[in-house]
Amino acid sequence: MNHPRQRPERQRGAITILAAFGILVMLGLAVLVVDIGRAYVVAGELQNAADACALGAVRELNDRGATAAARAKAAGATVGNANFVHFQRDAVQIRHADIEFAVAIGGPWSDEVGAATAYVRCSAHRTNPFPLALAFFEWLERDTLPMGSVAVARLVAGQTLCAIPIAMCSPSGSSADFTVGTWYSGRLAAGTAALGNYDWIRFPGMSGAADLGAILAGSGLCNLDTNRVDAEPGVTQGVAQAWNTRFGLYSGKYNDPASFPPDETGYAYTKDRYNKKDELVPGSWPELIAPPAPLPAGTASRPAANAYGHYVNVAKPGHMPYDPWAVLADNGKPVVLPGNPAPLDPELHGAGQDRRLVYVPIIKCDDWAPNKKNMAVNDYACALMLHPVNDAGQDVQLEFRGGYRTSLDCGTTGVPGDFGPPVPGLVR
Repeated sequence: MNHPRQRPERQRGAITILAAFGILVMLGLAVLVVDIGRAYVVAGELQNAADACALGAVRELNDRGATAAARAKAAGATVGNANFVHFQRDAVQIRHADIEFAVAIGGPWSDEVGAATAYVRCSAHRTNPFPLALAFFEWLERDTLPMGSVAVARLVAGQTLCAIPIAMCSPSGSSADFTVGTWYSGRLAAGTAALGNYDWIRFPGMSGAADLGAILAGSGLCNLDTNRVDAEPGVTQGVAQAWNTRFGLYSGKYNDPASFPPDETGYAYTKDRYNKKDELVPGSWPELIAPPAPLPAGTASRPAANAYGHYVNVAKPGHMPYDPWAVLADNGKPVVLPGNPAPLDPELHGAGQDRRLVYVPIIKCDDWAPNKKNMAVNDYACALMLHPVNDAGQDVQLEFRGGYRTSLDCGTTGVPGDFGPPVPGLVR
């Protein structure tokens, strides 16, 4: 029996259906490939945000006081949320709950910071639900927070440090001679130098007071370990102006907060003292913490926890501006300081970060030779700058916070290594 041939029209219809299906499959694969590519871009962008968050947060663990967790969460969220995803079109979302702390890298993680806290973990999230492939991958690995949105950081030793051009002396040239919390002041003089006496110095490569001021107003001189220094005799009023930028006081060529950011708090501390009439001139010590009984002349005027404790736990979170009326002269009137009488608006004090916690070279008191040249730097101290100055000839006061190899109070720039002050480092 003969079967009739299938008509060409019917065959052409089947081919059209197959062709259409094949085109849809290829389009779907193309969309999936593009979506996967976008997913990896988003993953990289989220990772950048998480990394920035973790590094910004762990920097605030240079102390582990009562406000450390709040400061770290605020810093991490601020830095992380400055990033964008989806080809820099959509905002990143890092909430305070996404920033956690732990003693060990494996956890357990919590919202609290304790004395042994070492690690910070940040999780970054996108604000818009895209693309489909990313959502699918996140569903597949929902228990591990995939796509590079988690970062862990800790403070690690840095191979470089940044110091200000002022040297303190100790009998052995070691930070071990100092007492944490002690206020040190007084100028070095040949043959009469005592523990904690200081003077302005010239690092190698510096050419005078102009360089000294620029280094002081900036980040300090970096890439230091040990070195040799000379005294800097040509100190001018510009050095005082540079010093005072860290307190939010600006004048002369150092009048730009954007170039020379202030510390997060402008609060300054001065000792109770007696004027020429032997009358007590109260210092600017905050009433929140009662000052102790006076100590003998030439020794510390406040014990350890007061200045630094107030600095990190009370004044800093509120960004309190420096009060030019807090420092009084012998006549009871405010001392005329470079940058007075207009301190910065309190909001601008949030621009800086620990600018008054600095590293200071330590030399041997006996090495402060008459020629004041080629003096060996034996160690570095972490110190808190306590007050602004009215001229470069005025004694400054520094509170000792520890040696640069041991103290967590100061931080610096640098490359992670086996020695040096702590710097933020990513560990995961």
